[in-house]
Amino acid sequence: MSLSRVITALLGALILAGCAANINEKVIATVDGQKITYGEFQEEYKNNSYLKPDSAAQKVSLTQEKQKFLNLLIDYKLKLLEAKKEHLEDNPSIKAEINGYRAQLAVSYVMEHTITQPMVKEIYDRQKWELRAKQVFIPFPKDSSGVVDTLKAFNQATNIIRDLQHGASMDSIIHEYRGGDSWYVTAGMFLQYQGGEDYENLLYSLKPGEVGPYPVKTAFGYLVVQLLERRPRIEAVRASHILIPVKGSSPEDTLKAYNRAVAIADSARNGVSFAKLAKDNSADTYSAQKGGDLGFFGRGMMVREFEQAAFDARVGEIVGPVRTRFGYHIIKVTERKPIPPFDQAKDKIREQYLNGGYKADLSKLVEKLKQEYGYKVNESTLKMFFSKVDTSKRFNDFKFDSVFTNSELLQPIFTLKEGSASLDSLIKSTEDDQQLRMLYINHQGVNMAVDELAKKYLVTRYSEKKAMEFPEFIKLMKNYTDGILIYHLEQQNVWDKIVVTDSVLKPYYFEHLAAYQWPPRVDLSEIFVYSDSLAKSLYDSLLNGANFDSLAVHYTQRPGMKEKSGHYGLFADSSNILASEAFKMKEGEISKPIRFEGGYSILRVNRFVPAGPKTFEEARGEVASDYQDYQSKRLQAEWLQSLKKEFGVEVEQKTFDELIAQKASVKSTE
Repeated sequence: MSLSRVITALLGALILAGCAANINEKVIATVDGQKITYGEFQEEYKNNSYLKPDSAAQKVSLTQEKQKFLNLLIDYKLKLLEAKKEHLEDNPSIKAEINGYRAQLAVSYVMEHTITQPMVKEIYDRQKWELRAKQVFIPFPKDSSGVVDTLKAFNQATNIIRDLQHGASMDSIIHEYRGGDSWYVTAGMFLQYQGGEDYENLLYSLKPGEVGPYPVKTAFGYLVVQLLERRPRIEAVRASHILIPVKGSSPEDTLKAYNRAVAIADSARNGVSFAKLAKDNSADTYSAQKGGDLGFFGRGMMVREFEQAAFDARVGEIVGPVRTRFGYHIIKVTERKPIPPFDQAKDKIREQYLNGGYKADLSKLVEKLKQEYGYKVNESTLKMFFSKVDTSKRFNDFKFDSVFTNSELLQPIFTLKEGSASLDSLIKSTEDDQQLRMLYINHQGVNMAVDELAKKYLVTRYSEKKAMEFPEFIKLMKNYTDGILIYHLEQQNVWDKIVVTDSVLKPYYFEHLAAYQWPPRVDLSEIFVYSDSLAKSLYDSLLNGANFDSLAVHYTQRPGMKEKSGHYGLFADSSNILASEAFKMKEGEISKPIRFEGGYSILRVNRFVPAGPKTFEEARGEVASDYQDYQSKRLQAEWLQSLKKEFGVEVEQKTFDELIAQKASVKSTE
């Protein structure tokens, strides 16, 4: 491209950017002197899809949709102005509600952004590699009384690491202790196990040949680890194979099978169709029918020798013969599937992490916060607590209010550098948690309850402070707060003013009687059974004059219908399959067995009821809903009209229409 064209393109881009900036700064409305720019409108329109009119359902154009959204945005700002004037945010109950939302939102937001998302990305980056290692397992020994001695196992593992660092062979130590090679592993595979995250962290910190400088603690002992290999990971390979079995156990049988496999492999390398060779020679008849194709497979899905050969091969390469317990394989790799992009992989990794490593990482954060915040359990409160409770009872079985005074309940169960949590908050925390409620009020149960309360308390305090470092959270919290304020305003100005009684509903019902009509209906009785043969037998009995109601009382298997002699009630044509079938019948007619809901229904048409108005009692639920909808719209409109008069609203309609038309024109030419 010539220099002049580059300059022209750059100038064009700058002009377009400048135009966009000018467009976004244009004022399209003013509310109480506050300007709404087109840029603000566009941002709100993009971020608040739930507020947009349903253009498809209402059959409105994009221009109409945006006009309606502008009206909604103006209404929203008017309500917020009213909330500010009324000082709703200072209302104690509303303030408590907002603070409760802030605490919940802060914890979920901060944990997601400071722990989960970084760890998901780290796991994904690690999953670009697969590792192979050797390890020695040192189990926890038990003394004569059955007590586990973790220190002895730790010291033994530490001594092994020292010996390895001074030149001892891992193979000789494995021979002496329990251990062996791990097959190829990748990040995320061990997160659900105790110590799994520590194992992965150690593995990924090592270079091939290195021994881990510390042992990894698991649920049953310590692991000493040496990394053998690190290689780029692929998700899966697709391969075809030809299996030549060894028929017999003699060396001659093995050599015969091997020579045959070599000859077939040579033919494949010399250009003979692999698919034809597989069909003609492979003992794996299932894959042979498909030219030897095995489809895609990942690590751990094939025997090791076969898997290793396939994962080491290049696409199109003929490998083998490869010996496995099944015989000799000639392998041709046809595709290699790379690991998926992060956006495709992150949800699965996130679920994997939340079910595994997240709990351990959260515990590490809590321990760190305990140090930073000066966490300390109040032993005097615990001593007083245990002196008054029955330790044989569970939390949900004990009447704490009858045992502790108010002053005792206010005593701190633990303290921090700034603040504390009371005994009362501990008791209430067990009431809100199903698992904690079932704990016994002994030392173990109380310690667990205190730990859970401390975790919640510390994480909440940390998150509320940390969240303010995220502009996105501040914006999100503002939207939550605005939503709560508007909800309470609407309750006061709209919903609390709607009184639903029969005295107001009946006039509305008679005024709109045409809206409350029954369609044509059919009154049915039914005998329902699960057995085909029983249904046929009952139908034959009915044809021979048996009483329908009596048979229904004795045989129908639909719950609650025996007591009603099978009387099913009134149904419109579109209610279900049975109603549709009944409308094809005559009054008094009995149907053949109809397959329905996993069984068989025999119907009797009792009568047909023509279309007609519903009584007030029949329509009351619909009337109440319609009346509330009508009144809420009326009151909302009146309220908004008064707010517009109070605060003042000016819409630059011509400017707005021109901007919408301009945007639509640009979009149509793209």
